[in-house]
Amino acid sequence: MMRILHAPANIGNQPWVLSRYERQLGVASDLLSTYRTSFAYAADRVLTRVEDPWEAQLRARLLAGLQAPLDYDAFHFYFGQTMLGGWNEDNGSDYRYLDLELAHHLGKPIVFTMQGCDARLAGESSVRYAHTPCRDGACTLFAECVSKYDAGRRRFMAEALPKADKVFFLNPELGHYVPNGQFLPYASVDIAKIAVYQQRVDGPPRIVHAPTNASIKGTSAILAALEELRREREFELLLVQNMTHVEAMRVYGTADLVIDQVLAGWYGGFAVEAMAMGKPVLCYLREEDFDQVPAELIADLPIRNIRPDRLADDIDVVLDRHSEWRDWSQRSRQFVEKWHNPRFIAAAMIDLYRDPKGPFTLLDRIAVAEAPAEAARQ
Repeated sequence: MMRILHAPANIGNQPWVLSRYERQLGVASDLLSTYRTSFAYAADRVLTRVEDPWEAQLRARLLAGLQAPLDYDAFHFYFGQTMLGGWNEDNGSDYRYLDLELAHHLGKPIVFTMQGCDARLAGESSVRYAHTPCRDGACTLFAECVSKYDAGRRRFMAEALPKADKVFFLNPELGHYVPNGQFLPYASVDIAKIAVYQQRVDGPPRIVHAPTNASIKGTSAILAALEELRREREFELLLVQNMTHVEAMRVYGTADLVIDQVLAGWYGGFAVEAMAMGKPVLCYLREEDFDQVPAELIADLPIRNIRPDRLADDIDVVLDRHSEWRDWSQRSRQFVEKWHNPRFIAAAMIDLYRDPKGPFTLLDRIAVAEAPAEAARQ
């Protein structure tokens, strides 16, 4: 049986859900995390605690990193990191990326999924786009990214990514920075376990926003727009903060509308969770990056585009069309069942682990799954 390791962190729950579905499809797939995230996402094994001495953390990572290439047949790394190094740290050691080097030397298939700040070059993003989290007044780390972390990102992409057989990115903007990368839809939500909620028809709408990182999501601009609309509109606003993932999901289920983010130019895992529940989602979608994404996905995309320079107007139009929300809800669920279905993505990923030089078969698998439904409609 093929043995697959996802590592070294569970960011956004992407590696956990993907590994569970890989298991369902008949391979041995584990998630190893070097640390536990604040959202309490799951892992099969957590190496260290944040409060452990740094030397102890390095020792645990080194032992696991050297053993893993002997125990596993394929590797899937996340967030610009291996177990022994990454874009945001330079411990000055001689063994940075040694786990990657050893797996590569042994001919083990290697995949990276770049997720956002591990690959987004802040300096370039600030010049390329009118609206981006990468500028003064938005992300609080912008100055540090330009002076320090951009160099780490470039170094990681030059030193580590060439060892990979395949590199994916989750945000279309990253396609401008990641060499030979390919867009990958989120596989972070086990949609089969998420109930669809019926849209309410009475009472003021409840709008939910989850500012996990308020500066990056553009929360201040969202709140300002809603405050402007509140003068003439009646609605309830809930902000999801300082909750575990399980707690946050309970709140998402009570939403009538969900506002995701308005600076990054694409939707995040939060939007996928909301759409799986049948929630209409609003988000800023940067159309100039659409060429990085399959045209078929863009054609199906149910998210309402709200532009950072006219948020109040765009949200107001949505509030004016309450009668359309039920159909919108159905299309949202259908979209994630098609494009964010972890079973399809896991199956295509297993194909890739088995033949790392072959094509990524996700579009083929979606087409096969869609064929019976299309035939029934005809």
